[in-house]
Amino acid sequence: MKLLIALLAVLVLKGAALPARIASTVMPALPAAEPVAPFSAPDDSDLGLSYGRYGEVWRVHTQRKEIALTFDDGPYPFYTPVLLHVLDHSRVPATFFIVGRNAQEFPELVSRIVQSGDEIGNHTFNHFTLTGLPEEQIVAQIAQDGALLERFTGKPISLFRPPHGRFNREVVSIAHELGYVTVFWSDAANDVKDIPPDVITERVMTEASPGGIILLHSGQYRTIEALPDIIDGLRAQGYTFVTVSKLLEDGEQN
Repeated sequence: MKLLIALLAVLVLKGAALPARIASTVMPALPAAEPVAPFSAPDDSDLGLSYGRYGEVWRVHTQRKEIALTFDDGPYPFYTPVLLHVLDHSRVPATFFIVGRNAQEFPELVSRIVQSGDEIGNHTFNHFTLTGLPEEQIVAQIAQDGALLERFTGKPISLFRPPHGRFNREVVSIAHELGYVTVFWSDAANDVKDIPPDVITERVMTEASPGGIILLHSGQYRTIEALPDIIDGLRAQGYTFVTVSKLLEDGEQN
């Protein structure tokens, strides 16, 4: 699988014909890697519960060995098509938290995510840190992205993740009023840092648990390299991959 990923990358960079779901495009210049938020589940929360102090979701209380892969930012040329190919090849659904400005620039990639059976969530329009904005701008950032993404799904978007994981009561409350469940993570590899694929894999595997939500990022090639080992490793432990919405649904049925 790793050889296949490398081959796909070479083909994309050379502009060669790719499988139907893989765009023929050049590798873009990405912005400097953002810092992963230092947040984990709140200190005074019970990790066996679904919700944090403001009603945000960190993981789902379930006895089923279900787990959700989530990818923040994007979509990106080069990265997103190869990432989708790995997921498709492994028959793994995922949840993508999409930045509106990127969706506006690369709408065909959002369409591919949706057509592949993966789920999309709201990651604001401009990827601003919401805790530093006035209320009306928080509303605008979430609402504008939601309206754009709804064009691809034909139905309202229900999941929201604030950029950089930065949040407070106001951010979660506004998202709720706009119809969103605010979703964070129980398992983060810190994959925006310059770390090798095996470290990404080790971090994910160490924190994996039933009902877990794994945070990864769309624009990281080392993450794509690590993904086959993550999938194989979790499957070997008996995990089934589901979208965040399916995880929430199954958790409520327990």
